[in-house]
Amino acid sequence: MTLKTLTARAMGTLALTLSLALPLAAQTDAPPAYSATALHRLPDGTVNAGRVIKSGPDMRMEYTENGRDMVQIIRRAEGVMYLLDPAAHSFFEMRGAPSADPGGVGYLPPCQEGDPMLVCTFIGTEVASGITAEIWDIATPGAEGVTRILWDGARHRALRQTYPDGSQMKMTFKAMVELSGRTVEHWSIAATSPSQPPQSGEWFYDPELRVEIREVLPSGESRSLEDIAVGPVDPALFNVPEGWTRIEMPAPPIPPAGSN
Repeated sequence: MTLKTLTARAMGTLALTLSLALPLAAQTDAPPAYSATALHRLPDGTVNAGRVIKSGPDMRMEYTENGRDMVQIIRRAEGVMYLLDPAAHSFFEMRGAPSADPGGVGYLPPCQEGDPMLVCTFIGTEVASGITAEIWDIATPGAEGVTRILWDGARHRALRQTYPDGSQMKMTFKAMVELSGRTVEHWSIAATSPSQPPQSGEWFYDPELRVEIREVLPSGESRSLEDIAVGPVDPALFNVPEGWTRIEMPAPPIPPAGSN
């Protein structure tokens, strides 16, 4: 496993999002609504920009894909996602199971109950950064080795991950800092892997909005939220405009008789 893969994985699904500046009880309340400009900077200097609007379990993302403006609307409480094409006044709808907004719920385990792709075993607890976190072993059926994580179930993230090959990711709280007009947590990221030099990154988390507003990977790639405006947003932004055409998903082809 390369350090780039290790760090990308660490800053993705299991990136740390601790909220030291807020009492734990407050984490069960929904964070305030906000809008922001989202920037994705690549090491070659390329910058991709979009806009994010968040209110409760609803999110709207505006971006450009292949030169065409697109809008994605996610409404978790209803289990629905809309993909809008503003130029064509059309949209595509996908439905799934309703889910809670991660920013507004309490304890969550590292694995979903009944997930056939993972075997999760609780080992014990450990105090890190003043937080009592849970030690879990996570394995994939049929695969060798386990990944051990130090899991903060109240904040839904890992403080440390150790992979079967000895690679490890660890995040350490540094200080509260001002960034993009917000008071945020600054965390350092340390990634190590056998026979490779250690690498590092940075991570900045907004404890009020409960969202990372900047992350910097060792490769030089970064993602950030800027021009953040906190306050109520228009509920109509999370609906498909009236009169737009719904695009149906094509039916799967019917296999010829006797093909089974």
